Amino acid sequence: MENGVKDFILKNNLNINNKVICAVSGGADSLSLLYILYNLGYDVVLAHVNHHKRKESEMEEEKMRKLAEKLSIPFEVLEYHFDGVGNFHDKSHQARYDFFRGLCDKYKTDIIATAHQQDDQIETILIKLMEGSNLYGYGGIPLVNYDGKYRIIRPLLCLSKEDLYNYCKKNNIKYYEDSSNHEDDFLRNRIRHHIIPLLKEECSDLYDKALRYSLILHESFSFIRDNSISYLRDHEDSIDLLSFNKLDIALKKDIISLLLEKYDIRRNTNIINDILVFLSDNNGTKTLNLEGGNILIRSYNKAYISTNKLVDNNTYYLNIDESIIFDNKYKFYFSKNIPDFGVKYIKLCYNTLKLPFEIRKRKNGDYINLESGTKKVSRVLVDRKVESIVRDNIPLVFDSNNNLLWIVDYLKSDIVYKMKQNSDIYLICEVVKNA
Repeated sequence: MENGVKDFILKNNLNINNKVICAVSGGADSLSLLYILYNLGYDVVLAHVNHHKRKESEMEEEKMRKLAEKLSIPFEVLEYHFDGVGNFHDKSHQARYDFFRGLCDKYKTDIIATAHQQDDQIETILIKLMEGSNLYGYGGIPLVNYDGKYRIIRPLLCLSKEDLYNYCKKNNIKYYEDSSNHEDDFLRNRIRHHIIPLLKEECSDLYDKALRYSLILHESFSFIRDNSISYLRDHEDSIDLLSFNKLDIALKKDIISLLLEKYDIRRNTNIINDILVFLSDNNGTKTLNLEGGNILIRSYNKAYISTNKLVDNNTYYLNIDESIIFDNKYKFYFSKNIPDFGVKYIKLCYNTLKLPFEIRKRKNGDYINLESGTKKVSRVLVDRKVESIVRDNIPLVFDSNNNLLWIVDYLKSDIVYKMKQNSDIYLICEVVKNA
C-alpha cells in the first residue's frame, strides 16, 4: 500500500521534496497519512488542532504529542477556542489553514498534506451535483490546491476508507473515531452509509472512475480558469462587453464567477445566468444589486463591480446587518426589536425581504403601489402639500425588485400593509442627532 501511494505521488507530480506539514486529527485517515509518509522516508511534521469540542480532545492531543515523540518528529498543536460569533465550521477551517500556513513558514516548506481519500471524493462529487456548482466544484476534491505560495496535497486519493482501516489494523495503529460519523444527521453521512454502498454494487471500479472524472474536470477547469485570469488581468477586473460577447459561453461564465470570487460574493448557476442576461442588454447605464450591498454597474461597453454602497450622491444600498446614514440626516437599519416611541419605522416580513434595499431621493417617474392602484410620488407629495424644497430630499425606500415600499414620513406602499400580518422585523429610520 505504501509503495502504491509513492507511485501515486510520483505519477501525479505531487513533488514532495521538502518537509511536509501533515494535518493529523487522530482518525484512521490522518494517522494512515502520517505513517505512510513517514515510512516512505518523507520528512513530516505532525500538525494537530484541538477544537475543544469533545471531552476526548485533551486525551487525543496528548496521544498525538506522544506519537510525535515516538517517531522523533516535530509536533505542533493549535489550541482553538471558538468565540461563538459566526459559523463554527467556517471560522475553524480558516484558523486551521492559517495554522498550517504558519507552520510552512516556520519549517521553510510549501507543502501541507491532508488525508482526503476516495470515499471523501465520491461524497463531495455527489454533494456538489445535488447542490449545484461550477466545473471546478463538480470535479470534487483536487489532488493539489495552490494557496498562494503554499500547496495542499492529497496523497491518499488513491485509497478507500476501507483500505485505510485495514492499514491501521495491519500495523496496530490505534485511531480515534468521532461518534457523529455513525449518525445520519448530516447529508455527507447519509451518502456515505446508504448511497455509496449501492454505487459500489453497481460499479466495481467506482473509485477509479471517480478519480478519472475528477481529474478530467479539474484539467478542463484549469484551462478555462487560466484564460479567465488573463482576461480580468488585461481588463483590470472589469468586463469589456465588445470582447466579452465574442467569447465561448464556458469562458464567459467562468469570468463572471472569478469576478464574483474576487469580491467574495456568493455565486451559483442562477446568479451567473442572471448576470449574463444583464450584460446582454447594452443600452445606457444600469445597475444590478449583488450580495452584501455590492453592485454590478454596466455602463455602455463596460461592466464592473462597485463595493461602495453609495453609487451617486442620492443612492444608498442597505442589507440586513448593515446601517447607512442618508444625506447626513437619517440613519437606516433593520431590527428585530420594537422601536422606541417616536421613531420612524415600517414593519416587514423577514422571509419575503428582497435585499439589498435601495434608499434614495426621488426621480421623475417614481410611483408607489397603493390598494387603489399606482400613484406617482410627485402627486402624493403635491396632495400632501409638501413644499417643493422638501420634496426633493425625502428618502424613498425600494426593495431589490425596484418596488417602492416607503415614502419616509408620508406613505407606505400596499406591499408593506400586506406584510403586516406576518411582520417580524422593522426597518428603522432615526433622525441623526446634531444633523
